[in-house]
Amino acid sequence: MRSVGIGLKGQRIGAIVLVRRPGATAFSTSDDRLLSAVANQLALTLERLRLQREATEAEILRKTDELRTALLNAVSHDLRTPLSSIIASAGSLLQTDVQWSDEERREFARAIEQDAERLNRLVGNLLDLSRIEAGSIRPEKAWHDLGSLIDEVAGRLGGTNGEGVAVDVAAGLPPVSFDYVEIDQVLTNLIENAGKHTPRTTEITVTARVEDGEAVVVVSDRGAGIPPETIPRLFEPFYRGRGADGTLGSGLGLAIARGLVEAHGGRIWAENRPGGGARFAFTLPMGEPPFLPVKRPETAA
Repeated sequence: MRSVGIGLKGQRIGAIVLVRRPGATAFSTSDDRLLSAVANQLALTLERLRLQREATEAEILRKTDELRTALLNAVSHDLRTPLSSIIASAGSLLQTDVQWSDEERREFARAIEQDAERLNRLVGNLLDLSRIEAGSIRPEKAWHDLGSLIDEVAGRLGGTNGEGVAVDVAAGLPPVSFDYVEIDQVLTNLIENAGKHTPRTTEITVTARVEDGEAVVVVSDRGAGIPPETIPRLFEPFYRGRGADGTLGSGLGLAIARGLVEAHGGRIWAENRPGGGARFAFTLPMGEPPFLPVKRPETAA
């Protein structure tokens, strides 16, 4: 019998034991050297696995720390700004030494309402992002007219950048299976993002087509475009791009859009347009709509 220990960082963690069959020749010096070489290789492999595991854990901790820092930076700014406005407006309304006009009081109330809605959207985005990161997004799909949804969102956000949103949906676009609320949010986030990064009075265009068995929706603008080095990071949580007015976004809208689209089995990407501007596109699988029998009018007996 021959036994060779396997050591890791100066400690014996195992051994290779060879037992000679009855009647077999005795182990030679070459066999001993081969056994030692195998033990050394096993020790090196285990050491590499240990180092790889430690490196992975360190990278996870680093990314977690980066995400926590980004979250604190983004949320502290985006929470403090509307909160400061709400406190200032509410304090003004409570002043007893100033006689505010009815119009001024309405302006204070309107500012409080708008900033409260902004806070509500931020909290909603954070909750959506946490659900996406946890993998708990489960779209409630049904067959919908994608063109009607685009018209609805474009009409609601027509004043996003002062000019409006143009819609170009291919004629005869068939029904698509998707979660109406979630894809509404995807379109809303993409159009609002385009409005923030596009000069006022510049038109935003939303198109929808069928290509290679997928519904392809594209939100295009004629703004300054996207710096090429930032394109790979646009859909990362809390990556904050600077808008046309110089302000920073929360870094949530595009990350949520990606999570919702991917939960539908689609893809989302961004690119610069020839001639200037940016283009954000996403796809939805088409599938086969259910057969709906045609109801024929009853004839009188």
